[in-house]
Amino acid sequence: MKRLKKYEREIEFCSYCPKLCRFSCPVAKVTCSEASTPTGKMTILKLIKDGAFEFTPEAAELMYQCSGCLLSRAYCEHVIEVIGAFEAARAIAVEKGIAPKRVMEFGAAFTKAGNPYAKNFGAELRDLTSGRHLQKAPMLLFTGCTMAHYFPETIKHAAKVLERLGVDFEILAEDGLCCGYPMFATGHEKILEEHKTRLAKKLAGHETIVSLCPTCVWFLKTHYQKPGLISAGAISHATEFLSTRLGALKLKSKVEGKIVYHDPCHLGRYLGIYDPPREILNQISANGFTEFHESRERSECCGGGGGLPIAHPGIARGIGMHKIRQFQQLGGELLATACPMCERMLERSGKEAGGVKVRDLISLIAENID
Repeated sequence: MKRLKKYEREIEFCSYCPKLCRFSCPVAKVTCSEASTPTGKMTILKLIKDGAFEFTPEAAELMYQCSGCLLSRAYCEHVIEVIGAFEAARAIAVEKGIAPKRVMEFGAAFTKAGNPYAKNFGAELRDLTSGRHLQKAPMLLFTGCTMAHYFPETIKHAAKVLERLGVDFEILAEDGLCCGYPMFATGHEKILEEHKTRLAKKLAGHETIVSLCPTCVWFLKTHYQKPGLISAGAISHATEFLSTRLGALKLKSKVEGKIVYHDPCHLGRYLGIYDPPREILNQISANGFTEFHESRERSECCGGGGGLPIAHPGIARGIGMHKIRQFQQLGGELLATACPMCERMLERSGKEAGGVKVRDLISLIAENID
């Protein structure tokens, strides 16, 4: 249990806290279980760490009931981040072979394909990018696996916008088109380290990396750039890169209808990027946009992070549906976001709720320029 030692402060503080953040936990809102709250899970970890509790498969299953949204931190007097302790526990569970069956199978599938979707992304992106994968350039557009799997059209939109701006860029078109976060989130440390070594070689030689996925941006910054695996000078999300350059584009039209913007957890609470997406919306919308009742630092999760859809898909869908109900209560006509996993989760929940239009900001820009 040496991995848990690193999080001793967090575990102790949460275990003795009177659950002041439990109302904010998206998982607990769905399960209605005290064990699912941040305090509940941290108390179990304390008992395991202290040797009072055995780390059983049942306890391991509970450690995966977290989307890693960091929302509880926004309400915590001590600014505790609980997800680090849960990720450490997940790594122990995988090592011991007591992680949920779905999680163990997920690791094996990732190893074969180099991505979570068992897709041949290399061939698909080479067909999609009109030779951009062959153009060595200072800037690399790292699409990420989730965008490539669910929304390949958005990749074409991103390329269109960058070309209109005259940016010299290359697109990474590889089967192993994944930053590795899914392995990190589910506790597959060995698989992750092997994958990082391979991917770092593919990322070498670029001055700038721009990604369409905020999870990729955060993970590349913290697990590749910070430890020195890659030497890129800047790693940015597409909204950061484009918000200051949008004035150079000629808009042929503006987005109509009542737009409601959703803050992705990794873009907001992890990276601190709140204004660039809003600056983009202000420029491309005909009538401005609406905020969710809880936005920015207190924005509620879509349910797609932390490996939650893999380990507990029902909980993940419940969280997404909660967000869609809020959107409908606001009278929204278009749900805008800046994360492929958010778009996927909200689009799916929206279909279950009768149909909700969900779009990425990059696509909204591309569709309204000459």
